[in-house]
Amino acid sequence: MDPSTSVPLLVLIDGHGIIYRAYHAMREPLTVRRTGELVAAPYGLANTLLSVIQELKPTHILVALDKGKATFRHQWAPSYKAQRAEMPDDLRCQMSRCRDLIEAFGIPIYEHEGYEADDILGTLSVQAAEIGVDSCLVSLDSDIAQLVRPHVRLWMYRPQQRSAVMYNTEEEIHGRYSVFPSQIADLKALKGDSSDNIAGVPGVGDKTAVRLIQQFSSIEQLYDRLEEVTQPKLRDALRNAQLQVRQSKALATIALDAPLQLDLSASEFHAHYDRQQALELFRELEFRSLEPRLPPEADQQAGPAVPNAVAQEIRESYQLVSSKEDLADLAAQADSAGGYSFRILTTDASPLNSQPVGIAIALEPGNAYYLPIGHRTSEPQVGLPETLARLGPLFESRKIQKTAHGGKHEMLALAQQDICTQGFNFDTMIAAMLLGEGGQGNYRPGEGALSLRWLSSRWLDVELPEFPEFTRTGRGQLAISEVAVDTARRYACASADMASRLRPVLEEELRQKKMWSLFLEVEMPLVSTLVRMEKNGVAMDVPVLRELSQKISSEIQRTEEEIYRSIGHTFNIGSPQQLSHVLFQELNLPKGRKTKLGYSTDARALDRLRGLHPAVELTLEYRELTKLKSTYLDPLPSLIDPETNRIHTDFNQAGALTGRISSSNPNLQNIPVRTELGGQVRRAFVARDVGRDPVLFSADYSQIELRIIAHITEDRALIDAFAHDQDIHAVTAALVFDVPLDQVSPEMRRRAKVFNFGVLYGLSEYGLSTREKIPFDEASQFIKGYFERYPGIRIYMDNTVESTRERGYAETLLGRRRYLPEINSANANVRQAAERAAINMPIQGTAADIIKISMAKMDAELRHRKLKSLLILQVHDELILECPQEELQEIRSIAKTIMPNSMKLKVPLKVDTKVGQNWLETA
Repeated sequence: MDPSTSVPLLVLIDGHGIIYRAYHAMREPLTVRRTGELVAAPYGLANTLLSVIQELKPTHILVALDKGKATFRHQWAPSYKAQRAEMPDDLRCQMSRCRDLIEAFGIPIYEHEGYEADDILGTLSVQAAEIGVDSCLVSLDSDIAQLVRPHVRLWMYRPQQRSAVMYNTEEEIHGRYSVFPSQIADLKALKGDSSDNIAGVPGVGDKTAVRLIQQFSSIEQLYDRLEEVTQPKLRDALRNAQLQVRQSKALATIALDAPLQLDLSASEFHAHYDRQQALELFRELEFRSLEPRLPPEADQQAGPAVPNAVAQEIRESYQLVSSKEDLADLAAQADSAGGYSFRILTTDASPLNSQPVGIAIALEPGNAYYLPIGHRTSEPQVGLPETLARLGPLFESRKIQKTAHGGKHEMLALAQQDICTQGFNFDTMIAAMLLGEGGQGNYRPGEGALSLRWLSSRWLDVELPEFPEFTRTGRGQLAISEVAVDTARRYACASADMASRLRPVLEEELRQKKMWSLFLEVEMPLVSTLVRMEKNGVAMDVPVLRELSQKISSEIQRTEEEIYRSIGHTFNIGSPQQLSHVLFQELNLPKGRKTKLGYSTDARALDRLRGLHPAVELTLEYRELTKLKSTYLDPLPSLIDPETNRIHTDFNQAGALTGRISSSNPNLQNIPVRTELGGQVRRAFVARDVGRDPVLFSADYSQIELRIIAHITEDRALIDAFAHDQDIHAVTAALVFDVPLDQVSPEMRRRAKVFNFGVLYGLSEYGLSTREKIPFDEASQFIKGYFERYPGIRIYMDNTVESTRERGYAETLLGRRRYLPEINSANANVRQAAERAAINMPIQGTAADIIKISMAKMDAELRHRKLKSLLILQVHDELILECPQEELQEIRSIAKTIMPNSMKLKVPLKVDTKVGQNWLETA
């Protein structure tokens, strides 16, 4: 759009209403990770502004805000909006940021003492119409519909539904509300409005109010012709409420004469919009997902946006390598340079199921090369064999340092070509994860705080261009081979170049925060270990899966029939709404938390109802069975690689804020083991492909988190128990219940075990009472006794919360940090959740560090000894290997040597080992 030639369109935004809705719409508080600042309201406002600009393409924009609570309407009726609470403190503190955001877009703010934002919108829209400028109101409030008239439209924006409705004419308003815009205040006066505390006529609802307005046009006409109302009760009610109705109409009518004047030139969007200023604020507030939607400035409308000089310079310096001579020259340069960063494009999102399409190598900032080797094009390409013959030795050289972003993908792609990458010692994605860029949730390539695009923007002030040509063509398919070579060149070279530029910046930050050793000695060695584990995969016994699927299908059918029999009729058990109706309306069971679909039927709610009706236990059983079937038994066979006949899961090194490794596609860490049927799924994971009489070998840290607690808290009782290899749960029960160790009953031990593992996860008196079904006083007394016997734990918890409050982060023994700025939140629920996370992080995070060290050392030892055994799985504190019978004793010896010594603690680390033909037998 060229603003100089476009037809003027003024967009007037109901800022106050949008900010309030954005604040209340957020289920979880949205914070800036580095500071803990609450930003839900400015985020919602920014989302609306970007949608307005994209959808409506305005030439002029302004925002209306309320200024103070008292308005002229309060002089008429002090009760007006009297029921509304004061602005919440955690919204009030966000208002200045909302203003910053509006100003960053160069948009003027209109407000006036004594008038609401609605009045300002009405006044300015009338003034715009008087000078021949079309305007469009943007609001979520249906009251604004009364302002629609010639030259004034209404865009009802619904961000939660990601949709909007445009009302262009008065007739369209009538089609929606059954009255014309000029009659909306009359309608509201008759039926009332509880949100504004505007009284209506007793007994008059929507239908009656609409019928009266359609018959009499206005309340004035209604009262002039009141005798025409044929229903005596309604007529009397209207007569008795006449003064109130007239006042209600006045309160509901939006003023069109507020004392302010439209300055059209000040609202000209492209004349005042500064993209760089908006971008800087987005970066400060960490609005990563919104950055790509920022519109270009006016002088960039005709072509692609060029964010800054650096971005322009790097795009012009990327070179294509399409001849054998150029390839030889590049290989020589990379060899003499002693290091490079790289990016490999593959035909599929999963490198184990794909072929390389192109390789980018960056030798220094701004100096990158792209080798097209798999594009479907007539342009010259160097073939895959020639490319790998030249570059393979460089990738396999330990002497040449290598950098990449999420380099496991690249290493797997090369491994598929029988190239073992060595010398890979800097992954920018992992460095960013350690530095706290991850925020909430898992890393997904190209998205969020760990994306290369965000990191380049955040650390280098460079905006990487987006390439919409990379489209998904099917399940996991990336149509990169169909993309023009020049487009792929820019994308791949920019990726390699940015990784190269980020390396020194992130390294310096890691050193300053004393995390360099953690990065270099724990995280980076693990990358190649995970590459080998993913390539190894896990052998599956498909007949076992099919047998289990048939068995569970029968069990599901049986359970369904028993549920229907216990209720007396059929219904959709999988529907929370129908289940809620059956349990709480038909059976009248005790109700708990209410949701939009009725009373909650989640696992916690149903667990509370156990024993009250057979349908409860049956429903829980039904859910377990259907989840097993849909999550594991049915999908797993289709995920088996047809070439290897094994399942190859993805291990995510940046998968959790505590540092734990996660598994996906499929998630093999979450397969149930506590229930009999759940455990049966593990029977399908077998030893098969590593020589004679293969077995699965499991090495599991025993009570590692409790041992870490003993080390960190230096609690004497805990240390003594572990030093003497005593049963820690029995010791705890003996101490808390004040009985001799040999008199601890199984029930005492079980309760002690519950609290030993629950104390650092915030298990409270109420939680223990509910879980153990014991009186609250008894639970309270148990917890009091626990901390009296283990005073070091209470001191640790208090000190950790306090230090996290001061520093903004909790850390493991090796310095891994979890940033928790929300620990200072004014919101009690948010603050308490952060306190629990702070207490837990040093324990669970240190356990994650220990298992990572063990994995890398075990993998290195297997390769050093040239053993056939394979490291195939890591599940929390457990490592699983597939090994031939003749190597079993050697593997056990390696595990017993490496794992207990991966980190020296004040108490010994203990490892339990088991062997079986399948995974279930090692549990």
